[in-house]
Amino acid sequence: MRAYLIDPIERRITEVDYDGNYKSIYKLIDCERFDCVRFSDNGDCAYVDDEGLFVENQGFFKIEGYPQPVAGKALVLGTDEEGGSVSPILSFDEIWHKVLFGVLIQIGGRVLFSGASAWKIAQNSPRLKK
Repeated sequence: MRAYLIDPIERRITEVDYDGNYKSIYKLIDCERFDCVRFSDNGDCAYVDDEGLFVENQGFFKIEGYPQPVAGKALVLGTDEEGGSVSPILSFDEIWHKVLFGVLIQIGGRVLFSGASAWKIAQNSPRLKK
């Protein structure tokens, strides 16, 4: 099935083939434990590294509909009525418009996210285009 892989280190989003086996998620997002974050009412969600904040030199992104920055890679899939994984409802271009790639910065004891639109980054970098 179709899925989207968000890679904040490379600042890239790619369409990938997901075989439906949850063990494949570990390999796709390079982690030992994952969690699911819901960012859409349509059932689309992102599987993320549950220990991503503990990785040195980590990349971060934000996705519209989820209030916090996400650490590390993510795999976007849809969810059916029984909770099983299906291809996302959102299109590739819709995902690009929802993602910001960035960094966490500390200012006066507060941690803030500073980022740029994935769509704008892709428009300025031919190697990142679909």
